[in-house]
Amino acid sequence: MNKIISVASAVLMVGLLTSGACKKPAENADSANAKQSQPSAIVVFSVGEAKIQHADLTEDKASLGTVLKEGDKVETKAKAKVDIQFSDGSAVRLAEKSSLEFSALALNTQGNTDTRLSLVSGKVFAKVNKASKDDQFSVVTPTAIAGVRGTSFVVDRTKNDRSVVKVLEGSVAVSPRVRALEGATAEEISANAELQKIKESLDKAEVILEKDESSIVKAPDKKFGEKELTKLDASLERDIPKAVTKLTGAGVSKTEEEEIRTIVTLDKDTTDKLAKLNIDPKSGKVDEATNAANEAERKKIEEELAKRQADELKRFKNVLVSAPKNLKTNKDLVNYYEKLEKIVLADGKTTIIGAIVDQQGSTMIVHTEDGIKKINQDDVKEVIYDFQTKSEN
Repeated sequence: MNKIISVASAVLMVGLLTSGACKKPAENADSANAKQSQPSAIVVFSVGEAKIQHADLTEDKASLGTVLKEGDKVETKAKAKVDIQFSDGSAVRLAEKSSLEFSALALNTQGNTDTRLSLVSGKVFAKVNKASKDDQFSVVTPTAIAGVRGTSFVVDRTKNDRSVVKVLEGSVAVSPRVRALEGATAEEISANAELQKIKESLDKAEVILEKDESSIVKAPDKKFGEKELTKLDASLERDIPKAVTKLTGAGVSKTEEEEIRTIVTLDKDTTDKLAKLNIDPKSGKVDEATNAANEAERKKIEEELAKRQADELKRFKNVLVSAPKNLKTNKDLVNYYEKLEKIVLADGKTTIIGAIVDQQGSTMIVHTEDGIKKINQDDVKEVIYDFQTKSEN
């Protein structure tokens, strides 16, 4: 199942970087070279308080150029976010108050990748490049799996009893995750009638999400997350088809789309340079002069990234006005913008309900059921903000 990603408690597996060293000192030249041959990923943007717990139990601040490998874990605090890029140009953004584990980062002799990221909690935004059919990309949570092949999407694990997947572009296959089957071989499954039924039920439960579609996975951890084959609940076969529900009118929100649109990536030469800035390959240490030069180079790259993010944000806001989404009802509007305003015009009788998209000089740009309206502020008597919010639907 190449198009599968786990989305109950982990997040996306999206690509790999084949070079780079950590900020930790290298034990020796041989071990450093060995690490560089392993797949890895690199931090290309970080704001707020975020840390990386490495598999060797050391810790780093999640800063520009920090390299991650299999077994590492990224955690963000309130008002923090981290962008992580892989060798194929794919990238993910970890939102605030989130935890992401790099469960698997593998590269076989044929050059195919096998990446699995586990979203323990929080939310992750992803831009995945179209990969070879033999590449494996997966996002996992305790009870769900979602698979992607060249797409932009969101995995939300902010609530413990559910995982939500939303697709902005491309397609994603979502299915429940049964941990016991992950540890079973094809021979074990074929030799066990009960496991065969569960496997068949699992295959049938898969839901394919296309552009602007979403799904929710609700499955009890105790039942779906059981690891031992001998403890599988017999009712699992019956419960699996009910675990995944495709949602209507609940696609990616404006805020979520903005996060995805403003993820920017670096070319390979720049990511290689960033990785090398963190460590002196000979001694594993960085002297004061070298450190100053490295910081200056990092600052330059950081400023370039910030400018590109600002450009993408401006482009996104312009598109909201020049090519507005086809939102025909207030329900559609509030699902996307998450809140609507009530604008009372100067005559005191005329009211307009919609989302204020932008302010251009004295002109207010509002997305309504009838499309984009441009309102002169001199014609406005009152604006009632948050007149309608998503929680009311």
